[in-house]
Amino acid sequence: MKMADAKQKRNEQLKRWIGSETDLEPPVVKRQKTKVKFDDGAVFLAACSSGDTDEVLKLLHRGADINYANVDGLTALHQVCAPRRRSPDPAGPRWPPA
Repeated sequence: MKMADAKQKRNEQLKRWIGSETDLEPPVVKRQKTKVKFDDGAVFLAACSSGDTDEVLKLLHRGADINYANVDGLTALHQVCAPRRRSPDPAGPRWPPA
């Protein structure tokens, strides 16, 4: 009995839907997902600060500007010279990589 009631209510819903204001609106085209493209300089700074030597080398081969500065004026040199509080090795990663 419950199933029959549910089906009847659903049919009533569909009847109310047909011709409703919402039904008459044109379908909304889904927008493509937005991709964020970071400047190579910003990616270079992030790679330097995280010690990602593979990414740093890849960016240098692509022509990344080693003098790129962020909005605070920090460059890659600042990033690699900053104290490494989280690194177990106080000297940080070796550069250039062996």
